Amino acid sequence: MSKAIFGRPTNSIAQGGAHVGVDVITLLKGQIVLFERPGLRPGGQDLGDLWFPWDYLDYGEAPDVAAKRVLKMWGKVEPKSMELVEVFSMVPPGEDWHLAFQYVAELKAPAKAGANVKTVKVIEPAQLPRMVGWLRRSDIKRYLSLAKT
Repeated sequence: MSKAIFGRPTNSIAQGGAHVGVDVITLLKGQIVLFERPGLRPGGQDLGDLWFPWDYLDYGEAPDVAAKRVLKMWGKVEPKSMELVEVFSMVPPGEDWHLAFQYVAELKAPAKAGANVKTVKVIEPAQLPRMVGWLRRSDIKRYLSLAKT
């Protein structure tokens, strides 16, 4: 059995390495806030380039600090409340290890399109598409049910 022990981080992708990041499920007054960000499209999305804010952690950065940073970067907004609901770990077939801190955040104000974001879409929970980025509808619903936000 191998252990996840790595050397100092680099700015380049290393085969067999690890990606540590945050995803933030964004809410505003009971509605779900989605971000259209062309160019990041994974397979399987049925409504286009829709994402929740995410990014990799900077070396030494705390996950909650990274989550607040991505909210500002993607939506020019701050959280009213934010809760860590899961730490997700997986190795997709033929890929590197992905470790992601999953947050649910209620926003203080409506989001605006930030860096590389084409538009911001606000939908009712019943309109949640099958996939948002790499998150499945079932996972998003589970994260929402775990949050006290």
